[in-house]
Amino acid sequence: GSTIANIAYDDLPTDTYRCLRFIGGVIPQNDNAHLNFYFRTGGSDEVSNSYSYGLRMNYESNNSYTTAEQNEGRMKLVENAGLQQGEGHRLDLLIQMRNGTAQASDLGNFCMWHCQRIDASGNWRGGTGTGWYDSGCHPNGFKIQMGSGQITDYNYALYGLLA
Repeated sequence: GSTIANIAYDDLPTDTYRCLRFIGGVIPQNDNAHLNFYFRTGGSDEVSNSYSYGLRMNYESNNSYTTAEQNEGRMKLVENAGLQQGEGHRLDLLIQMRNGTAQASDLGNFCMWHCQRIDASGNWRGGTGTGWYDSGCHPNGFKIQMGSGQITDYNYALYGLLA
């Protein structure tokens, strides 16, 4: 695709589709850009400092590292990636939005994912992550956006999982 600021969906039928699955890849405009996620309500980003997430990345020679944060203004999906062809982020993301009738006990607004990134030096990293938005809101959309710059190329599919 052509250069875009983000990938955003609004007014999703959350009573019909309890979960969404986003599968795809993006190449950032800037080297070392992180890939972030935001829930959206009524066309606006949910940015209160209520996101918690954890990410474990694996790389060559049986090495790994973990990063986790709480009370953040966004959910970090994948860390730094390169901007050249063949670099970037790849992602299989499950999104579960809180449904007003079925989840009165706030069991929604979470994500789980598998990811890959290739950084500016061509180094591969693969990982898994989870995140939660600790808010009573009932989002009906989401946005995926680089931590800096735009998305210069992308290829993805979005699937709805029936309730």
